[in-house]
Amino acid sequence: MAQQDALTLLDDDHNQVARLFQQYKAARQENDKRILARRICHELTVHARIEEEVFYPAFARATRDDALVQESEREHQEIKDLVSEIEGATRPDDKLMLDLEDAVLHHVNDEREKMFPQARKAQNLDLMHLADQLEQRKAELTAAHPA
Repeated sequence: MAQQDALTLLDDDHNQVARLFQQYKAARQENDKRILARRICHELTVHARIEEEVFYPAFARATRDDALVQESEREHQEIKDLVSEIEGATRPDDKLMLDLEDAVLHHVNDEREKMFPQARKAQNLDLMHLADQLEQRKAELTAAHPA
């Protein structure tokens, strides 16, 4: 059972990735950067999947704001494209990582300012139950593809 609601859980993921980006920028060794880049990409991939599979459909049903979901999915696609480039690179690419960080920060800001307030107001959105579903799906994805 989740100890926090869905929005707090998702935002904890956002904050974790922000910390990983800071570690990446502070890293001096190529191997450390490679490990951090791989971890960031993994975290973002899992996070995007749980949002797309669990949170966005529930949000859309509760708020009927399909346009906001579509905007978020477009932002996810941009992030996925960058993740794919980074994962395909032979060595860490600081420019690509900065582009990824910018895309993620933009997306997180949109969710915090647009989507999360609507979700909090939605009468028929059980954020505690949704947190349980998010945690379960995240555990499944992580077990299937460990970082």
